[in-house]
Amino acid sequence: MKKIKLYTVLALSALVMSCEDAIDIQQPGLLDANAAFQSVSDLNDGLLGAYNSLDITPEMHFTSVFTDEIRIGFDNGGQGQSLYRFQLNPGNAGPSVIWTRGFQGITRATRVIVASESLLARNDDNDPNNDVDAAAVANIVGQAYAVRAYINLQMLSYYSPNMSDSSSLGIPIVDFVAGTDFLPTRATTGDSFDFIQADLQIAANQITAQSSLRFFSKDAVDALRARAYAYRGQYGSAEPLASRLLAAYPLAATQDAYEAIFRDTGNAEVIMKLERTVVDTYNNQGATGSSAAGGWGGANYAFTGPGINGSPYYEVATDLALTVEPGDRRSAVIYEFFPNFSQAGRDVYTVNKYRGSEGQPLMNDHKIFRSSEMLLILAEAAAANNNTQRVTDLIDDLRDSRYGADVADKVVSNQTQAYGLILDERRLEFAFEGHRYNDLRRLGALGNRSIDRAAEDCASFGACDLPISDFRFTWPIPQAEFNGNPGLRAQQNPGY
Repeated sequence: MKKIKLYTVLALSALVMSCEDAIDIQQPGLLDANAAFQSVSDLNDGLLGAYNSLDITPEMHFTSVFTDEIRIGFDNGGQGQSLYRFQLNPGNAGPSVIWTRGFQGITRATRVIVASESLLARNDDNDPNNDVDAAAVANIVGQAYAVRAYINLQMLSYYSPNMSDSSSLGIPIVDFVAGTDFLPTRATTGDSFDFIQADLQIAANQITAQSSLRFFSKDAVDALRARAYAYRGQYGSAEPLASRLLAAYPLAATQDAYEAIFRDTGNAEVIMKLERTVVDTYNNQGATGSSAAGGWGGANYAFTGPGINGSPYYEVATDLALTVEPGDRRSAVIYEFFPNFSQAGRDVYTVNKYRGSEGQPLMNDHKIFRSSEMLLILAEAAAANNNTQRVTDLIDDLRDSRYGADVADKVVSNQTQAYGLILDERRLEFAFEGHRYNDLRRLGALGNRSIDRAAEDCASFGACDLPISDFRFTWPIPQAEFNGNPGLRAQQNPGY
């Protein structure tokens, strides 16, 4: 028997060694990172690939359906109804897609960063004919750091159970091109934030453009830094960044200029956006009714186009539609109104923020940094300092811009009311842009706000509200991750 066992071990050892030899074979035509990036142009192509991983439609869909931005539409065939009922678990599409897509994007950005080192090494080989433009490489790499930081912050904002607690669990930190055998576990939230800010500092130092709508610029980096500091509650660091950007990108001067932002005919207030065109990889319907999403932003809410003829499977939540006043131009951006629509037997408000562009219904650019966010970060900073008058004044500036006239102040008298007012204003300002869930996560307890749906929208689903303390205000680590990385199982978020 011992001989049989010995023969078995020897056979297995030989098999393992032969497999390792097979793995070590360099296949002809197989490119490693250094071989793939032979020039500055190659490096820029890699950067564009990293940019192409940026997509907020999964966040948009999840946030709209799980919170209080939509009601189930008259043309709904079952889309999103379990999510609308607050059914969130490790197998849900949103957590799975954003985790997987996030690390794919991080890997793409990191490949650019790593490959730049071998390119720059050519400048030290005493062969001037082999030199590369070091400034161009630095600019590309700076943007790659910014892309990586953006993705990490997006992930942290969903998976950290408490972004203001540095000791809570954050996300895995991966700063190299990892192999399939690398099994990362979660760092703390504090370490995750520090890693993000370190990447952004490099980005700020190396990016050359002060402003750029479609790519990370110094201004876009500062906007991301301000957002990250605000998420962490470090308003002393967020405030100067937000103040500078609000001065550099004033609020839209007219109501028409504001609406043009979302018709892709104007860029007032826009610090950076993700451009969507008929020739890119996102020119498709995507996974309608799912947080896998992708494709046109408007396809998160309707099958074929805007309005009642576009088969809207979600509609604007009744409470949201009735909260934004007709004189507020945000009403025209948020909804299109169809009174007493016969097919529904009631008033219908269809989502109007993604009507389409370039002749393609439902396709619009995604505005990821706007100066109105900077204003509202300043309002958060004022609320944190219990400066209620400052909160009132800032919100009044925003409302005056959206109404196109001087409107009455919304006066608050204590800190809780101040946070509540900020949340109410963010709900209108960033409707259907993927912010509401995280806004409630961050500020809901401070402002006495949570998910609150109109009875006519939610009663038949038995899902009208959710306490702000509920565990579902943090995402689960996807179930699929535990199969390949069992160490993460012990770090699953509470409640799952």
